[in-house]
Amino acid sequence: MKLSYNIYLPHNDKQPSFNAKSSILKDADWVCRSVNKNFPVLSNTWLNYNLHIKHANKINSISSIGEKIHNARCNNNSELVPVNFLKKLLEQIRNDKVGNCYEKSTIAELILKVNSVKNCDRINLVTNDGKKNLNHTVLLVNFDKQNYYPSLHKLLIIDPWCGDSGYADTMLKKYANMFNDFFKLKKGESIQFVKRHSLYLSDEDIKFFRKNYPELVFKSSDKHKLFTEF
Repeated sequence: MKLSYNIYLPHNDKQPSFNAKSSILKDADWVCRSVNKNFPVLSNTWLNYNLHIKHANKINSISSIGEKIHNARCNNNSELVPVNFLKKLLEQIRNDKVGNCYEKSTIAELILKVNSVKNCDRINLVTNDGKKNLNHTVLLVNFDKQNYYPSLHKLLIIDPWCGDSGYADTMLKKYANMFNDFFKLKKGESIQFVKRHSLYLSDEDIKFFRKNYPELVFKSSDKHKLFTEF
């Protein structure tokens, strides 16, 4: 299934989530760890959310991180040629060591594409049919290609920014509870998804990244279900 632009997936879903730490969830956790371990960055949004800043010099430092991220995005603002866009993004991450949820989720998508997982898309989180943007990007993996509106327990969210992953029904509850100081959801507001531009990579592109960025390649056995074809 391909999620189209401006298609919002409903939040209302009463089906139970998988509670056991299955190999799929372990693989998703590995993606989060891999992004943060191999491509470490300073995130001004993470620092603002997690730290109580009292000193002006620290506030100025966080602002400068945000400015670097903004400038890097302006210099690499076209995803229409994904291979060039990704090369430049990885170079910027390595050189400047700054990035927010957008950069982290993009690297997560690259990891999955390099490992032959095609049923994934970066999404923006919104509410009120897109009228309110939550300014957060994550990676969505869809395990129900036949259903245009898959249930939330068939969708996997990988979110390296907060260092967590899980089925969408579980992750949305975490966003509404554990992270609501960041998202600032009002009573009755539910999170919806909007798909970003899909990063298509040719076989040659994938070979390039596998050769030049071996840390992107999953080196474990075929038992890890996230990295098999569904």
